[in-house]
Amino acid sequence: MGPAPHFHKELDEEMFVLEGTATVIVAGKIEEIQADGWHMRPRGIEHTFWNGTDKNLRFIDMYFNQNSEDFLEEVFHKIIPGMIQNKLTPADPGIAKQFADLDKKFGITTFSEKRQAIIDKYGLMA
Repeated sequence: MGPAPHFHKELDEEMFVLEGTATVIVAGKIEEIQADGWHMRPRGIEHTFWNGTDKNLRFIDMYFNQNSEDFLEEVFHKIIPGMIQNKLTPADPGIAKQFADLDKKFGITTFSEKRQAIIDKYGLMA
């Protein structure tokens, strides 16, 4: 499973799938993007994505209109390592606050409560 469903106030995202199949939901519509395929996720529209297969998924995500490198740096080099080191989940109040603060800083609205339903419905790993 990828990120919880969310939308960006200012950021547009574009995905290019290098290998495998990405499953994407945008505004409630599910699409499967095969290798060599492109997918646009415009700002202001709720979306998420995941790998629903047992094969590798490799893709490039491109972010426009915002310095997303700082966001990703915070998530993947600070929040998640701390979460793993302390055996916590995103539901932990301290971790949830870190994500909420980061979302506010970068204009993201996240619907964390929708993530588990997607995991359950499609048999995904968290």
